[in-house]
Amino acid sequence: MTLRARLFLTSLLVAVPLAVGWFLFDSHLRLGTKEQELRRSVEFDVSNGLQERCEADPPQPGRPGRGGVVQPRPAPPRPDPPGAPPGTGPGRGRGGGPRGPGRGGSGAYEFFAYDAGGRPSATDAPPLPADRDGSSATTYWTATGRGVAVVVPLGGEGPCAFLLARIPPRQGELRDQAQALALVIISVLASAWIAAGPVIARLRHLAEGVRRSAASHYAETVPADGQDEMAALAGAFNEAGQSVRAHLMDVQAREQALRGFVANTTHDVAIPLTVLQGHLAELDRELAAPQQRERVRAAMQEAHYMASLLRNLATATTLDEPNAPIGSSPVDLSALVERVVARHRPVARTSGVELNAAVPDPALVVPSDHTLLEQALSNLVDNAIRYNRAGGHVAVLLDRRGDGFTLSVTDDGPGVTDEELAQLTTRWFRGSEARTRRPDGHGLGLAIAAEACRRLGLSLTFARPGEAGLRAEIRRAAGRS
Repeated sequence: MTLRARLFLTSLLVAVPLAVGWFLFDSHLRLGTKEQELRRSVEFDVSNGLQERCEADPPQPGRPGRGGVVQPRPAPPRPDPPGAPPGTGPGRGRGGGPRGPGRGGSGAYEFFAYDAGGRPSATDAPPLPADRDGSSATTYWTATGRGVAVVVPLGGEGPCAFLLARIPPRQGELRDQAQALALVIISVLASAWIAAGPVIARLRHLAEGVRRSAASHYAETVPADGQDEMAALAGAFNEAGQSVRAHLMDVQAREQALRGFVANTTHDVAIPLTVLQGHLAELDRELAAPQQRERVRAAMQEAHYMASLLRNLATATTLDEPNAPIGSSPVDLSALVERVVARHRPVARTSGVELNAAVPDPALVVPSDHTLLEQALSNLVDNAIRYNRAGGHVAVLLDRRGDGFTLSVTDDGPGVTDEELAQLTTRWFRGSEARTRRPDGHGLGLAIAAEACRRLGLSLTFARPGEAGLRAEIRRAAGRS
């Protein structure tokens, strides 16, 4: 969920309860005002003869009584016409009282009449509440809102011993309150959505600055604009970045020194190992005793294995450095194949494996890095010999493909399964057969060969030529330089 969505949801969770609470509080205030207005109006009308008017003309079904409206004021009495009974002349109201213009209470209301037993004068009147002393008000709902009602005890035995006076809600009151509630919620949410815009923009700007800083190994600082918390966060990141950068520079310096040491050491050790392999090969040809020759051949295999490890170590120090330059010079592939095969032929002979090679004529020369390409091929040949069986065969074949080439190494050893075939170039991975035959391996040779080919722009694939065996192919497509 995005930050803006979180802010929007948080505002919604806060705004809705607050708005509903304010709606209820406002409704309570409105009802309180209505109750005060109703009591003042009823009190005024009662003091001006409301009970007498009610008993003279009690509310009927469909026609509740009305109060708090303009009432007639008593008019000056005029003399009775000659011969008329006293009190029946103009200006006399019902019950013999004079009438004229006058004013009622402070607000209009309606009322229903009940006798002393609580029976209403109108059949459609609401039930009279049990609390009839008039001390508390009640509320009721209609389609347009909420109204307030009070019981007015007038006493007597007539039809107006009790009145239920109430102020109904005005037309559209509930709708207006709901619209106001919705307007408040929408305003709060819109404000939160708009206010989150600058904050999110600054966060995105900060995130982009962090990415640029990390990509430059923290040499580029994160822009810290302003004096707020965002600027403080950017400043804190810059401080941490400088500390990380200092540590990275120290690590890089140590790695560079270590790579140089490994390169020099492997070069210095490889020379006497090569001489030792030559001496052991001469001894193998000169010795006649089978037991002595077996020991010499075992020593040759171990020396060859040590030389392979050293060459892989030297190659790995180059491949593990992303910015290390890869050389490109004319490489005689035919001579390279013959040199690799010649280096591995003694150890193949001591392992009982026949190693052969075929190269095109004339020699095939391509631009590449001599060291990486030779190490890749050496690892493939070494793997084919090391995990073959006594009496097995290994064939190294170089084919010209236009201005490209295919360099294949094929053996007829036990081979690998389909699952293992897809993981041969994974570092530290070794197949089940490899772990059984050579438990001292590390699973680095093929991974280094694959990485070397990738850095040289070559493809390395593996396939099974038949029911057993393994074929590795290094290819450069025609048309590529």
